[in-house]
Amino acid sequence: MRKENGFTLIEMLIVLTMISVLSMLVIPKMDALIEKKHIDYFIEQFKDDMLYAQQYALVHKCTVTVVFSLQQPEYRVMEGNVFGRLLLHRTYSDNMKLQLVTLQSPLIFFPNGNINRAGTILVHYGKQTYQIVFLLGKGRFYVQKL
Repeated sequence: MRKENGFTLIEMLIVLTMISVLSMLVIPKMDALIEKKHIDYFIEQFKDDMLYAQQYALVHKCTVTVVFSLQQPEYRVMEGNVFGRLLLHRTYSDNMKLQLVTLQSPLIFFPNGNINRAGTILVHYGKQTYQIVFLLGKGRFYVQKL
């Protein structure tokens, strides 16, 4: 009688059970990581879009208007005024909420790179909240996690 080396069915089931139990412990932690990546991606994209609007105003010596939609999850960047040429249209997740606290829409970048008024925007996504503060003088802004 020849003995073959291999795994029995019971051994395979034990290993598969251990793998499934370990994966069940790891998956709930992935939700928090995915939520963090969503908000991080939005914040980086938003910062890049605002810097693009400022740079476009400086290079082309024109005003650039950023309009935040309160009804839909989107904002638009336009050359000139609200009805000017569309430079950028950005949509984001329905679960993400932009709250204009002291900043009023539209945000205007003048040809010298300055903004028309200072203000604050809150970004809510899940349990996370970020504050975006626009400062007067060269259109600077910063992002802070609350």
